[in-house]
Amino acid sequence: MAKTDAVPADLEDRTETLVEWSKANANKLAIAGLGIVAVAAVVFMWRAFAEKKETRASAALGSAQMVVASGNAALAQSDLQSLISRYGGTKAAIQARMLLAQVHFGQGKVDEGLRELDAIGSAGPYTASVHALKGAGLEQSGKAAEAAAAYVQAANAAVTAASKAGYNSDAARAYAAGGDTAAALRIWEAMASDDANPMSGEAKVRVGELKVKPIGQG
Repeated sequence: MAKTDAVPADLEDRTETLVEWSKANANKLAIAGLGIVAVAAVVFMWRAFAEKKETRASAALGSAQMVVASGNAALAQSDLQSLISRYGGTKAAIQARMLLAQVHFGQGKVDEGLRELDAIGSAGPYTASVHALKGAGLEQSGKAAEAAAAYVQAANAAVTAASKAGYNSDAARAYAAGGDTAAALRIWEAMASDDANPMSGEAKVRVGELKVKPIGQG
């Protein structure tokens, strides 16, 4: 009677073949292993560099924010531009462009501010804020309809109910200021119908105010 734990002949053959192949290709395996280690080392070094860069960029942003708060717009602009140039690709650089845009807006240089915001590209977690800043700049330049559209984009990108409601209310206000009462009313009615909306109460008031006027009149 054959033993039940006997190793099948074909399995033994395959095992021996694998061992022989490994011996014959020992150098290749060693090189491959070194390659994997090298890649891992590069990844580790890149991550360490990126973290260090983010830390330095964050510190630079803190200093620039204090300059902005001091009211020295010229120095603030210089510091922010330097940060953006030196630490491009970091979260702090994105925030620096946003802050620089606000500095330009404060000086009445709306177009320059909007160009800084457009230069951000992919804003990641700051997407909603970037759209909202664009809306503020467009409002400042008298482009109510474009501002409202930017606020809607901000609302769509918002991650909290409170910020989404706030941006939607900004959009409705901008639409109304531009004479598009119908668009403003649609936003306020949607908010008013949702009792869970943080601004549901105000929305109901705004709906009442807008319905007093004929649609299409500011």
